[in-house]
Amino acid sequence: MSRLGSLLLAAQLRWRFDRWSAERLLAHQRDRVRRLVAYLAEHAPYYRERIDPGTPLDEVPKMDKPTMMAHFDAINTAGLRRDDLVAFRTRQEHERTGGFYPGGYSVGLSSGTSGNKVLTVLSPHERDRYSALLWARSGIPRGLRPKRVLFALRAHNEAFMTVTRFGVTLVYVDYLQTPETLLRLINEHRLNVLAGPPSILSILAERRREILGPVDALVSYAEELDAGTRARLEEAFGARVAEIYQGAEGMIGTTCSAGALHLNEDVVLVEVDDVGDAIGHAGSAVVTDLYRTTQPFLRYRLGDLLEIGGRDCPCGSSFRVIRRIHGRADGVLMLPDGRGGTVPLMPDYVRRSINRASQDVDEYQAIQRAPDDLEIRLLLAPDADRPAIEAAIRANLAMWCARAGGVPPAIRFTERPPERNPRSGKLIRVRRTF
Repeated sequence: MSRLGSLLLAAQLRWRFDRWSAERLLAHQRDRVRRLVAYLAEHAPYYRERIDPGTPLDEVPKMDKPTMMAHFDAINTAGLRRDDLVAFRTRQEHERTGGFYPGGYSVGLSSGTSGNKVLTVLSPHERDRYSALLWARSGIPRGLRPKRVLFALRAHNEAFMTVTRFGVTLVYVDYLQTPETLLRLINEHRLNVLAGPPSILSILAERRREILGPVDALVSYAEELDAGTRARLEEAFGARVAEIYQGAEGMIGTTCSAGALHLNEDVVLVEVDDVGDAIGHAGSAVVTDLYRTTQPFLRYRLGDLLEIGGRDCPCGSSFRVIRRIHGRADGVLMLPDGRGGTVPLMPDYVRRSINRASQDVDEYQAIQRAPDDLEIRLLLAPDADRPAIEAAIRANLAMWCARAGGVPPAIRFTERPPERNPRSGKLIRVRRTF
């Protein structure tokens, strides 16, 4: 796609977000779903055996990560082979090289939040569309000039680097680099936008005085961004944190000018399955990418727990708001119900119990190893009142457990630092090991 074509597409995507009515958006979704199902019924061997061109969406079988990887060769429509792509991407990561797979395909090998790997492949056309979407809805203030961005990623992927065509100075860095390296790059290139996982942004916030120039915007992705971390980042840098909610499945959500996280509903359709949240309205997200056909994501189970709101955001967009990302399904605590069974407690209620206990909580992680065994790793600011903070966390958790209809687990507080997922390198605040 030409530079002019990319700019026009980005402008169209911005206009959709700002101007489309709910009626037009829903009509667009119906049309894209109809086209997508018809195309896959004809061109994807996996779906050819399972659906017809006119199959309604709610009758299409749902997809998950293990099925995607097991049947990748039959799911993709370009004749690509899973093992060849995995070998190609693994070699790139080991050699720290870039480049596209023959045919111009960008290849990612995402380990996701759970650490289980999944391929993600974009054709040149899909890559151009993704780049335009990222540019149009990055959450960076539109009027900001210049835009010089530190872009921290787990591993280099050409799909992300194409945003340089929009005139953005983009400095890619592997987020396993040392803080000293990150600070050097920020200062040498006079970067004024910091984009990375919350854990990396937090490290930079602790060393804010070593950053010589202004930081005008922050963009968070790849890890859970809880309210406490957001507040600390915004206080340290004096800038709003925009959030991009994305994964191998696409760019699912983006932050608007009012600070709310919206679903990109013109690009993805999100269904929510009930998970038994007795307190709120959290559900398990099932995503359909409305444009990707090389590697389709059709009714794909994310494993993420979302609470979806309405279409009444102050920004004026009719795209629905994501009220809360509760976490992963494997982060749901299972509580004894006092009758020999268990009830679920969403991970966001655990995060809130800890964050609201004190402003002196620097780092934490909650790990449930059995229904009656919860370890909370708690790192506090110097001179913090640990007994009082631990008591507040216990009280907060007891309240949420009662509302969920469960018995609070036995809590063990430790001063061990949080552990990153050994496969994905991501920091998961709340997780369950059984």
